[in-house]
Amino acid sequence: MIKLFSKLLVIISYSLFLLIIGAVSVALGAYIAFLAYQTIFYIPNVNVPSVLNMELNNAQQVLHQTGLKMMVIDDYLFREGEQFFVISQNPVAGTEIKKNRTVEVEIRETGTLNQIPDLIGKTIQEAEILLSEAGYRIGDIAYSVHHQSPQGRVIAQTPNPGEKIQPNEEINILVSKGLY
Repeated sequence: MIKLFSKLLVIISYSLFLLIIGAVSVALGAYIAFLAYQTIFYIPNVNVPSVLNMELNNAQQVLHQTGLKMMVIDDYLFREGEQFFVISQNPVAGTEIKKNRTVEVEIRETGTLNQIPDLIGKTIQEAEILLSEAGYRIGDIAYSVHHQSPQGRVIAQTPNPGEKIQPNEEINILVSKGLY
């Protein structure tokens, strides 16, 4: 009986040893496979750039240069000659994602952009009123002497009158300091 018990103990010990060796071999093989996968298929992270308020083609180029793809989530029928601007993006700028991932963008036609009013010859107060009615605000104000315009009148603006840009943008003006 003791001989049978010792034989049984040897068989169980041997089986347990083989089981442990097999488990360690499988775990080691899985770890080696994981390292090989990481080395061969490593995809670096990139920071998502901001493409807000960009024209659609420019936004696509910026994302492509970063190593990302773009998907327009709106159902626009693209017609030749129309321009579209990005009004939102997902994920937001600054988010770290894997290269070759897709950034979803929502767009708006340029026809929905506001047209910049002509401020030339207006006072600063008149320009502020016109701009606020059009959805803009005065940005930087520079002063210069002028050969025709009296003091306090707008003699130039950037962007130019008639251009279409996003609402809430700033319009920079040059104001006459008087005649020279």
